[in-house]
Amino acid sequence: MGDQWDQDPNNTTGGPSQEDIDKQLREIKRVVVQGASEAQVRFKRVIDKAGDYWQQVQSPPPTPPQASSVEEQRLRQLVNGWSNENWRVARELGTYMDIISTSFDEIWEISLETRWETRALEIVSEPYTGRSVNRPRPLLPVWDYELAEVTGLKAPTTRTRLEGMDEVVSCTSCNSTGHVLCSGCNGRGWIVCPECKGRTKKRCTTCRGRGYISDWTPGEKKPFFKKQAENMASSVGNKFSDVFESIRQQGVPIPNPVDTDPAGKGPTVPCPDCVNGEVNCSCGNGKRVCNTCQGAKMSLCANCGGTGKVVRHREITRRFDLRSQARFIGESVIPALQLERAQGDLVYSSEINEALHLDAAPDMVPYDVWRATVELVDSERKVVDKPGLDPQSFPRPTLQVVELVRIPYTTLRYRFSDQDYVLYIYDTEGNEKFYSDRFPARWDRVERLVKAITSDLRAPVQLDNNQQSDTTANTYSGGYRVPIEVPPFTVTEEDEDETEPRPPTTH
Repeated sequence: MGDQWDQDPNNTTGGPSQEDIDKQLREIKRVVVQGASEAQVRFKRVIDKAGDYWQQVQSPPPTPPQASSVEEQRLRQLVNGWSNENWRVARELGTYMDIISTSFDEIWEISLETRWETRALEIVSEPYTGRSVNRPRPLLPVWDYELAEVTGLKAPTTRTRLEGMDEVVSCTSCNSTGHVLCSGCNGRGWIVCPECKGRTKKRCTTCRGRGYISDWTPGEKKPFFKKQAENMASSVGNKFSDVFESIRQQGVPIPNPVDTDPAGKGPTVPCPDCVNGEVNCSCGNGKRVCNTCQGAKMSLCANCGGTGKVVRHREITRRFDLRSQARFIGESVIPALQLERAQGDLVYSSEINEALHLDAAPDMVPYDVWRATVELVDSERKVVDKPGLDPQSFPRPTLQVVELVRIPYTTLRYRFSDQDYVLYIYDTEGNEKFYSDRFPARWDRVERLVKAITSDLRAPVQLDNNQQSDTTANTYSGGYRVPIEVPPFTVTEEDEDETEPRPPTTH
């Protein structure tokens, strides 16, 4: 707008003219009046809807229906406990709901745990001790051996030695000599001296390889306690310096912050214990006798213990793996994850040691449940042969435990706030659990109110002449339940001339 004023040829001063200022003020006033009218219409909608909800809240609660039987009273108490514990469900749902129908049914859970056993034959060698062995017996397949019974579904790995399968053979590690080259010196009988690293000389510990030390000529006499403190500090410093030096000799490039040059403290004298900072090593030739073989260059064979023979025997390794399966028999919309948490009534539990028969169903177990149990057990026992692989290496089921659990449930159909719902109550008495895909929400009314207010505030408003005239009234007649205060007058287009501001005076 400023650019337009600058380009106006009639504007000699370069600033806005009085006509332009009046036009801009009228435009601003029109936008303000239109926005205020639109906001009034939106707030009117919101207040009308809030008044309707307020009337609903203030209305007296419905009369709770009376229970017609002891079972109905029990169901209502269970639903009340569920609704009070669940913050999303409407409070006292069991008291105010209208029960349409109830039905009772049951679901059976088949739980099968199978312990699979895998056997493998391993050859183990041990040193020969001179004990005579018998003639080896013939070797049988691993599953033909009768081994000790293992109890429990979760069993650890076991190793069983086969008796009468020992044989004495020559040791291949030492070529039946009983001796091998020493591993400490690789058959040389000596190692490089670890102190001088083969140089026959090592660093002087007195001057730390410098060749000079501080002048020890006594000067002024020091007090006894001061001299003791200096001696202790020097001893501790020397120990720390030795530690850093040993670390640096291992190849770690770290500085020695404790070791300070004595030349920086005053006069020095040659070290009396070394020549140019080095002293002769005690090894003499840079070598040390091997501590492992004591210079013999050979050591006893660890496999045969120096006898040159080993006893080879066979062991059967048994590894166990537990697999669990569960199947639900019965029609229900309750998810399986929910049913797995139920305890139910244990009707049948047994270890399967022989084949099950369809005609020998246990007491209180339906025929369809027992048939599914037999099919599950037989399918789990079946070992699938794979061509090209040894059947003896396949795992086999050695122990099976089956449990049949009955889970009762009640289907409750009810009505609340003119809507129908379904609730499932399952598990045994005292352990009741609940499932429902939809239920009356505790904050349903508040949620609907917030959504309605949000939609009303976002909805566009088209003002006509009648609506604009309504906004100028002192009272509103649109079904308001809550009175609101309005200004005593509003600004309209007709009052523009009377309310026009005076032009600013220029100096």
